[in-house]
Amino acid sequence: MKTFSIHKRAEALLDTQPEHFIEHAITEFVRTSPANRLDSFGGEPIFEKPLVGFADGDDPLFHEYKRVVHESYLLPREILGLHLDEKPRSQAPDLESVSVISCVFPINRETLKANAREKEGPSLRWNHTRWKGQDLIKELSLHLVSILETMGVCAVAPELSPFFKIHLLPAGFASNWSERHAAYAAGLGTFSLNDGFITAKGLAMRCASVVTNLKLKPSVRPYANHQANCLFYATGKCGQCINRCPGGAISEKGHDKLKCFAVLFEKQKPWMEGAHGQGYIGKYAGCGLCQSGVPCSRRIPVKEGDRQ
Repeated sequence: MKTFSIHKRAEALLDTQPEHFIEHAITEFVRTSPANRLDSFGGEPIFEKPLVGFADGDDPLFHEYKRVVHESYLLPREILGLHLDEKPRSQAPDLESVSVISCVFPINRETLKANAREKEGPSLRWNHTRWKGQDLIKELSLHLVSILETMGVCAVAPELSPFFKIHLLPAGFASNWSERHAAYAAGLGTFSLNDGFITAKGLAMRCASVVTNLKLKPSVRPYANHQANCLFYATGKCGQCINRCPGGAISEKGHDKLKCFAVLFEKQKPWMEGAHGQGYIGKYAGCGLCQSGVPCSRRIPVKEGDRQ
C-alpha cells in the first residue's frame, strides 16, 4: 500500500509539475547513486550537483543542426518515431508533443585541481572520471527512461539507442545526435574555442539527454549566440586552452579533431601502458587538459565589461 501511494504521488507530480519532478529525479539519483563515487579516491563524488534544462523537440534550432552538425542529424521527433517503430502498434502513442531533457554533470573540483597540474596527459582522477563517470551517466539515463515509461510516458536516450551512429569524415567524426547541441537548445551553455561547452558550472563537465513525448516547458536560453560564454570569442583576449593542449589541436581558428584524436590515441598511449603510474582505465587516457587550468573550468568567465 505504501509503495502504491508513493507511486500515485509521483504520477500526480509528473502531471502537475513535470519539470520539477524530472529535475528532482535526476539530482537525487546523482546524489545517492554508488556509481557516482571515485572508489580509488576515498569514495569522493565523480560529479557535483547536475544542471537540468528542457527544450521543445520541434524547436527550429534542431533543423539547423542538420546543417551545422551533419545531414544525418536526427530531429527529436524522428528519434521518438524510430523508437516507437520497435514497439507493437498498439503501444505506440501519438506524438502531440516532443521534448528534450538535457543534463550537465559538473566534474568534482578536486579532480579539476589535479588535472590542472598536469602538462602532457591526464591525472589518474581525471581518467577515472572519464570512464566511471560515463558508467554513471548511462545508469542515470536508463533510470530516467524507466521512470517515465513506468508512468506511461514514451522516452529514449538517443546515445544509448540502436539508431545512434557516428560518421568518420575527412575533418574528424560527426554523429547523428549531439549531447552538447541538445544542451545548447535547452539553455545550459554555449560552445568554446576548444570545441567544449561552457555552462554556468564551467567547461569541465559531461552531459546526456533523453527525448520524450511529455510536454515540458522549454528553458530560457540566456545567451545571445552559440559562442557567448567563451572569453576568446567575446573579447579575443583569452585562448588559454590553446597552450593547454599537448598536441597543438587548438588554435585561434578552433579545434582540430584529427590532431585531438592523435593526442588521445597516440601521444597519450604511454599513460595506458603504465608509464605515468598504474591504474589508468578505459579505451584511452582521457586528456581533458584544455578543460582544466583555464578561466572557464568552473564558471562562465567574467568579461572586463562585466566587472564591478
